[in-house]
Amino acid sequence: MKIRIIGLPEEATQAANLIAHTFDVIEISDPLPCRGNSRNVRIYTEVQLPQPAE
Repeated sequence: MKIRIIGLPEEATQAANLIAHTFDVIEISDPLPCRGNSRNVRIYTEVQLPQPAE
């Protein structure tokens, strides 16, 4: 599953950390600036649902 996070740098990083505690992370990108004069950044994540304990 791929999730794109867009927000101010601090909130986008915080959201990525929350996602990492909820899902099994395959990959998380570094923050990338949004186009134009925006102060926002983009963080791309690839995750999978946690496997249930047996």
